[in-house]
Amino acid sequence: MKLPKICRPKNVAHRKFRPGIDLPSWFSDGLQAIDSKLFLVWHPYKVLWDDVMNIYTGALDDPRFNIHQEHGEEVWGWVLKDNDGAPLQEGKWHVWRLSDPYGWCHVIPIDCKDEVWLSLVLRRLNFQGRFRDKYGDIKWNRRTREDQERLQEEKQKDQQNLLSLVQDENRWLMKKAMDNFEHNIVAPTNPQKEIITSYRGQGNRTKIVRPLTDEEGGLITTAGK
Repeated sequence: MKLPKICRPKNVAHRKFRPGIDLPSWFSDGLQAIDSKLFLVWHPYKVLWDDVMNIYTGALDDPRFNIHQEHGEEVWGWVLKDNDGAPLQEGKWHVWRLSDPYGWCHVIPIDCKDEVWLSLVLRRLNFQGRFRDKYGDIKWNRRTREDQERLQEEKQKDQQNLLSLVQDENRWLMKKAMDNFEHNIVAPTNPQKEIITSYRGQGNRTKIVRPLTDEEGGLITTAGK
């Protein structure tokens, strides 16, 4: 899969895609079957990109992210860096679409090499291509936004359900605390845990008493869920 040189910097070394080695050849062949303008591009670093990318940096009052060379690599966008100014490593293949003659449009990062996931990507892109051919880009963009909004609503609903379960679980403990306050029982209870230790042949068992840890007592929270 050789990428066209249009809208890319000349004489800049970059990692070339190797079918069957970097990703399965059936996946790259599937991309070309869906749309001959879909290509795999290596991203050595994490970057920000524009809707349409090329070598043009834009005007001073309207700068653009572009394709250029940085840190000895061809990078597609603005390189993100850590607190020390070093580029954040990524090392992923991304699917870009050539929109001749304007530049390149980002499609999707390849976050997983699992065959099932790659198959889902091809099916999604195939559906996207047929949808756009039939209804146009505007309706496709509207559908994408609706999908994202629905996903966000589902996440919020799941979080709310989790919060309700936690509140139900903690209700008895809060009621007990309120009852104690009403009866002026406010001294620390210092809850403790007893641990019985023994070994084979031991006549008397040993008992260790220690305070409860945060994980062993108190309110249940959603942290770590």
